[in-house]
Amino acid sequence: MSDLAAVQQLLAHGRLSIDRCERGRTTFLSHLGAAPKLVPGAWLGHRDLLYALALANLSPSQRQSLARAVLVDHGREFGVGRLTLLTCPSGLPHGGSSLLLRPRGGGPTCLYTWALGPGAGLPACEWLLLRALPSWALDAPPAPLAHAGLATLHALGLHVEILCATATCARQIQEHTLGDLPFTAHPRFAPHLDGVVRPGGEEPATIRLSPHDAFDPRTFGQVAKNRSQEPDPPLALVLVDAPPAVRAAVDTWLVGQPARRKVEVVTAGCPGRLGRDAFATLWRSGGQPKVLLRGDPTWTAPALAWLQSLGATVAAQHDDGTQLGLF
Repeated sequence: MSDLAAVQQLLAHGRLSIDRCERGRTTFLSHLGAAPKLVPGAWLGHRDLLYALALANLSPSQRQSLARAVLVDHGREFGVGRLTLLTCPSGLPHGGSSLLLRPRGGGPTCLYTWALGPGAGLPACEWLLLRALPSWALDAPPAPLAHAGLATLHALGLHVEILCATATCARQIQEHTLGDLPFTAHPRFAPHLDGVVRPGGEEPATIRLSPHDAFDPRTFGQVAKNRSQEPDPPLALVLVDAPPAVRAAVDTWLVGQPARRKVEVVTAGCPGRLGRDAFATLWRSGGQPKVLLRGDPTWTAPALAWLQSLGATVAAQHDDGTQLGLF
């Protein structure tokens, strides 16, 4: 059996599900996602991630699920089925983790990652299970969302809707970009952010953080109307690391807007993520492992070419999911 086939078999037949809710499998949470609901079951995750989830407005079944969760710390080895597991920091908020997988009966050692920020660790491994993200995958990635640009949109009186992938992205935007700008957030994001302006507050917030999957071209215009006295308030849509499907949905919505309505569309990257230079340094520090690359084809194609230019052995499996659901 080839090395790659052994990795794929390991991923297909284990009891572990990573960043994906599946009944009958133990779920490991590497970061705060944007899933509309949790699936009750066995959960594993870093303490800060699970504590952050516990602060959310959970349904009874979700509370029951978290009550069964096992909290793990970075550097603490544990096991699920035939795998020995070890977490290491990914550089993401709330203790975001990469996960080292070692088969008990022998086989390739793999490191699962979702996104990586400053402070990420990369232990020696044979395979890096990697999701292509724009900050390092694209030859010319959009600049990370910056406070100055957002403050300008706010000063112009625009209602700013920031669309990002996960609660982790929203948290990074808050920490690196928002500063003292008043903001509100989608209910799936709000419990994980500090300083969210509640409805009816003294200072209305014209900036809102929402998940990519909450954007609906049929109803989106009503979002701003509900927050404004104007019939057609001026809007700015900030698309943070938005995959092509989200951009296509935005384009569809723009076609139906009245000509009198001002809509600015801004493309930006998520702040607090590694770029190519930092990623290459990290990859070398881990012993230059082979890479199993997943993600949207628009991102994996340039990522594959760039990784190969570093001398990496790369296998690509294209998908258009919002998270890396290999397991």
